[in-house]
Amino acid sequence: MGKLIGTKRNRGRSIFLFCVLVPTFIWFLIFFIIPFFSVIMYSFTNAHMAYPTYKFVGFDQYIKAFTKDPTFLISLKNTVVTALVIVPSTVILAILLAAGLNALGNKLRQIFTFIYFLPSVISAVAISLVWNWLYNKNYGLFNAILDALGMKTQPFLTSASQALICLCIVQIWSIFGYYAVILLAAIRGIDKSYYEAAEVDGAGPLAKFFRITLPLIKNNILFVCVMTTTVAFMFFAPVQILTKGTPGTSTMVMLLHIMNKGIKNSDIGYASAMSIILMLIILFFSMIQWIITRERKEKAKHYKGQGV
Repeated sequence: MGKLIGTKRNRGRSIFLFCVLVPTFIWFLIFFIIPFFSVIMYSFTNAHMAYPTYKFVGFDQYIKAFTKDPTFLISLKNTVVTALVIVPSTVILAILLAAGLNALGNKLRQIFTFIYFLPSVISAVAISLVWNWLYNKNYGLFNAILDALGMKTQPFLTSASQALICLCIVQIWSIFGYYAVILLAAIRGIDKSYYEAAEVDGAGPLAKFFRITLPLIKNNILFVCVMTTTVAFMFFAPVQILTKGTPGTSTMVMLLHIMNKGIKNSDIGYASAMSIILMLIILFFSMIQWIITRERKEKAKHYKGQGV
C-alpha cells in the first residue's frame, strides 16, 4: 500500500514538473535559443529583407564593420565612453545610497527606498520625455535655473560635446536607485555582531564601512557591476528618444546603429554581425570584472591563511 502511494506521488510530481518545465522550455526555445542561433547564422551571410535568398559570405560582415563602416567605429567609441561613465558612476552612487538608506530608521528607509526605486519601474520613454524638457535649451528647467543665477545657458542635447554626457546622466539617474536597493538588501543581511565587535575595538563609521560592509558585499557589488555593464552597452532608449544619434554622430551608439541597419535599412546580415560583436564586448568586460574580483578573493584567502 505504501509503495502504491509513493508511486502515485512520484507520478504526480513528474506530471507537475512536466507541465511547468515543458512550457517554460518551449518559451525559452522560441524567444531565446532559436533567435540567438539565427543571429549567429545570419551574421555569416548577406541576408537582406529586400531579397528572398542569401548566401554564406564568411567573416565579410565582421570585416566590413571595422574597415568599411566609419559610423560603426564611431558608435563603438561612443558606447565604450558611455560604459566608462555609466558603470563606475552608477556603482559608486548605488553603494553610497545603500549605505545612507541603511543608516536611516525603518519608516524613513522604506519611504526613501520607494522613492529611489521608482525610476526603475517607470517607462524609459516617460523618463526621457521629462528629461527632454529639463534639457531644452529654450524653456528647460536647467537653463531657467542657470539664467536665474546669472550664468550662461547651455545647449545640452544640441551640443556635440555635451549631448552624450547628458544622456549618460539620464541613464544613471534611472538605474542607480534599483541597484542601491539590491546592495541595501545585502547590507541589511550582514550580521550585526561584526559591527558590535568593531565598535568595541574603537572603529568609527568609515572604518566599519570600508573594513566590514564593503568586503562582505563584494559578490553583490560584482553582480551590480556586471549588470550595469550590460545596461551601459545596451544603451538605447534615451538616445533614440532624445537625440536619435545627433548632433552629427556624437550620440550614435552601437544598439542604435544596429537598429538603423537591421530595421530601417533591412540589412539583416550586417546587423546580426554587429550584434555578435556587441555581445562579445559585453562578455569581455564582464569577464574582466569577474577575474579581478576572483583574484582579490584569492589574495584575501592567502593573506588570511598566513594570519596577515
